[in-house]
Amino acid sequence: MTEDNNKQTPTISIVMPAYNAAMYIRDAIDSIMCQSFTDFECIIVDDGSTDTTCDIIRAYNDKRIVLLKNRHDFIASLNLGMDAAQGKYIARMDADDIMHPDRLKIQHAIMEAEQSITVCGTWMQHFGKDIPPGNIAGSISGLVEYPLLQFLKGNFMFHPTALVQKDFWKENHLQYENYASAEDMKLWTEIAKLGGVFYIENQPLLYYRISETQVTNQKRNEQKATTEQILLETLNWLLDRNKDNYPEFEECFNVLIKLQEKELISFSGMLQILQKILITNKNKLELA
Repeated sequence: MTEDNNKQTPTISIVMPAYNAAMYIRDAIDSIMCQSFTDFECIIVDDGSTDTTCDIIRAYNDKRIVLLKNRHDFIASLNLGMDAAQGKYIARMDADDIMHPDRLKIQHAIMEAEQSITVCGTWMQHFGKDIPPGNIAGSISGLVEYPLLQFLKGNFMFHPTALVQKDFWKENHLQYENYASAEDMKLWTEIAKLGGVFYIENQPLLYYRISETQVTNQKRNEQKATTEQILLETLNWLLDRNKDNYPEFEECFNVLIKLQEKELISFSGMLQILQKILITNKNKLELA
């Protein structure tokens, strides 16, 4: 790793927080350094590591690697990296994952060909102990119609695959918010509310490591509760946008909330009913 204050502005800024990532971070960095698209900077934010993570990063003699240090606060570290990004596009990456060699090349080409796209994600391939080969995660692909309605069905945007327009990020003063274990879902729904355009490439351009140390395994219940909070906020936003023309939606929502509070319907059951109403009437409603 070297520092060069006179370097040219890169096309892509890769933002990768790292916390006690010594076991895997070499694999992540090596996959970045081997990208076929080379016009990038790699901003690694040390999130208060207590192992040898920083020593490993410093051992790389490449001017494209920038090391920032922060106290242990994942959301703040994410925002520090995003604020430091100089590129036209910002790519997210996690310190225990591996990029496909052509990931940046393919996503950059997509964004350049269709400049209305705000966020470009990809499918990804799981790997790790006891994970069978060819385990690919991904469902929808191409330009995403009615993204808020799609997010009500589930988070289709895999966080470490995202490539984001920096101008959109800056112009809308976007930041990751403190939504425990679901900060990406909150970000995507906020971008969708702003009219952001999502595209999913149906190639697995990221190898996603499955391990027992991941947040999704350690804090699954917390993530579930936070996701439900985000979905409720999204529903409230949609209903507020349409309450003048369709006040019945709000009445229906309030009734369903009361039924859920009395345990006469589950959260997923309530969500399915509202999804059905919204999807059936999507051409009549304001959805962004």
